[in-house]
Amino acid sequence: SHSSLIYFSLLFLILFLAFIVRVLPVRWGYYLSEFDPHFQYRLAKHMVENGFFGPNSWVEWHDSMSWYPYGRNIALSSFPGLSATAAFLYSIFNALGIRIVLTSPLNPLSSDPVYNFCILFPVIMGTLTCLVMYFLGRDIGGKEVGLLSALFLALNGSYIGRTALGFFDDETVGIFAILLFIFFFLRSIEPE
Repeated sequence: SHSSLIYFSLLFLILFLAFIVRVLPVRWGYYLSEFDPHFQYRLAKHMVENGFFGPNSWVEWHDSMSWYPYGRNIALSSFPGLSATAAFLYSIFNALGIRIVLTSPLNPLSSDPVYNFCILFPVIMGTLTCLVMYFLGRDIGGKEVGLLSALFLALNGSYIGRTALGFFDDETVGIFAILLFIFFFLRSIEPE
């Protein structure tokens, strides 16, 4: 019907807008910003190369490049949720043959596909979170509320700052998981 086509088109435009707004920092370069994203990237790269569990995995990793001169025991001092999610999704994309390769002569890390994936990961998760927000709003108040709540989250300055290109930190997965949990929780207690 025409109304379904309009709602689908509006949702697509909102998700496209959410993606484009989060990609805007590419004007200043394609790199990880801040300090925590670099550690999260190194942990994700270690998980991709050595696996999630077993010998030489992140559980047994003593990172000698952090907290010089003594290093850092990763299993006791890190939150691996973001890195594990990124490593898992990267492994799936890699198995499907999807690789993000962007090379820059100014950044030697740009030839690493895991690095490029970690830079783009917040943008992907921010856009998916807007989609989850649409479904949550739709369940609470209808399609109009869903579209409006997705639009508000897509243009929320605080959330854009935490899911912008290169800001590979915990909020990208955390807010997505919180909204998804609320959505599933409300669905589970909904009377039949």
